[in-house]
Amino acid sequence: MVSSRTSIRAYRAGFFFVVALLSAVTAFTLWTEVRTGARVDALVNEALERARLIGRIRVDALSLESAIEAHIRATDDAEREAADVVMEEILSDIRLASEAYTRNLPPGDKAVWERFNAACQGLADQVRAAAVFSQRREADRARRHLAERIRPLAAQLDALGESLSEENSNEARRVGGRLADMRVRNTALGAGTTLLAMLLSVLVGWQVTSLLKRQDATIQGQLEELGRHNQELDSFTRRVAHDLISPLAPLKGYLTLIRRTGAVKDAGALEMLAQCESSAVRMGELIEALLRFCRAGTRGEHTVGELDTAVTTVLLEVSQTAAAQGVALDRTLQAGVAVDCPGQLLQVTARNLLTNAVKYTAGRPEARVAVNVFTEGPDAVLEVVDNGMGMGPGVLALLFQPFFRAPEARSLPGHGLGLATTKRVVEAHGGTLTVRSEEGKGTRVVVRFTRVSRQAEGSTAEPAQSSSASSIRKVAS
Repeated sequence: MVSSRTSIRAYRAGFFFVVALLSAVTAFTLWTEVRTGARVDALVNEALERARLIGRIRVDALSLESAIEAHIRATDDAEREAADVVMEEILSDIRLASEAYTRNLPPGDKAVWERFNAACQGLADQVRAAAVFSQRREADRARRHLAERIRPLAAQLDALGESLSEENSNEARRVGGRLADMRVRNTALGAGTTLLAMLLSVLVGWQVTSLLKRQDATIQGQLEELGRHNQELDSFTRRVAHDLISPLAPLKGYLTLIRRTGAVKDAGALEMLAQCESSAVRMGELIEALLRFCRAGTRGEHTVGELDTAVTTVLLEVSQTAAAQGVALDRTLQAGVAVDCPGQLLQVTARNLLTNAVKYTAGRPEARVAVNVFTEGPDAVLEVVDNGMGMGPGVLALLFQPFFRAPEARSLPGHGLGLATTKRVVEAHGGTLTVRSEEGKGTRVVVRFTRVSRQAEGSTAEPAQSSSASSIRKVAS
């Protein structure tokens, strides 16, 4: 048993480990997907930003040519100053764009960028030199400088910008490829871990199923062994009861003969003889009750008995006792209620319930016991209701234990086997017995059997398919 508990704890720990592993794989996969997606977005944004900056510098280089031409064509100082302002703005924009590009410079772009940056610086110097020639009114020299120095530098700058754009695209593709490879590796790792977790869960489930099957087989074996032990115990009890009752019968007879012959004249001796005779009678009743209790748990052949007939027979016996004790008996019996239980055992059941109800109701104001036999759906019902002393929850919990008697009932006659015997009889024949009681208000006992149809004497019991109209006998006594 300790090994089973240890195994169950180990399998439970394995199950929780599998769940934790699957949760960790799911969380890791989600985290890597989010992280990779964010990194891809960042790379795309950086590549787009670098492309934008390169394009901005190339456009500014073309704008510088237009600005220096405007400066050369200027006819007065105001136009030249305006052209100077434009050129300074363009040069300032080129410088800012270069600084922004340098902050996120990819390693592969470094050599090309150095040449590109040098071309930008050279272009700026040549533009300023052309502006100086223009300020000196040396237009021809300024135009030659534009054609010979500035435009070749601008063309070189444009070519370097194109190279930078290509390098930028290639770098973005390389980084994207690495991220895609990383995503594939993470996905493969997650899939492998998930497969491992699934295999572990299958293994744990198989082990748990095997353990449960073994435990079920063990329990079934123990139940069968317990059943055999109970049968052996009942057989032993019956043998002991028979052995006890055999010498008790002649003992009771001898005691009765001695008392009736008049051979004993002493009053004290006669009283002791009466007590011995009474004790022998009580011993005989106890042994008979014990025999009935042992036989009650064994079902014989299927025999159909009429519940209303059994109750009517018992009422003939109980009614005189009830009348003598001032207990009113009310009865409502539906005729022809057949059940799969011999009539003799039905009488045992009804006798135990009715005698208990009368015994524990006697002496109460307006003492009354009601017995009802009726059908309810597929069930045949025997109901006994009284307004006697009732029982509390503590007594109800122990009510069906053999030889149990409530403290307040120990002064009354009885052996504590009646209800235990009744329960064994009812359950042995597929019925149920329920007790509802409230202390000081009374008790309600309900016995349910499966209703059957009685076709012929000695036939096998079959469930009733339809209920014919039944007469109801009502008598108050």
